[in-house]
Amino acid sequence: MEDKRILYVSSEVVPYLAENEVSLQSYEMPKMINDLGGQIRIFMPRYGNINERRHQLHEVIRLSGMNLVVNDMDMPLIIKVASIPKERIQVYFIDNDEYFKRKATFTDEEGVLYPDNDERAIFFAKGVV
Repeated sequence: MEDKRILYVSSEVVPYLAENEVSLQSYEMPKMINDLGGQIRIFMPRYGNINERRHQLHEVIRLSGMNLVVNDMDMPLIIKVASIPKERIQVYFIDNDEYFKRKATFTDEEGVLYPDNDERAIFFAKGVV
């Protein structure tokens, strides 16, 4: 893995979201690659329940400011970055107030999926690309 550059894309990563199978896997795999000498970066959505102050997120001005078209609407792309504590792994967050300001990831308080989850996923994928 020495000197390999890898971009890891995930919808959830520990410690930014609660532990579950996806978020743990999305932490352990990049950590293993990093430990083996690879250079890894992670992309994930910046959901509203991710505390920007506690995780020290800050905007990457040179990467932000583009608009992405989703459903014939121009939506501003904001990219923020933080590092996973003790791991030297940078995590880039795809953000947009319209799609990711809610204080939950995929469902509301009653467990009902958000009706625009498909648009949110498309915005996230386009933002990564």
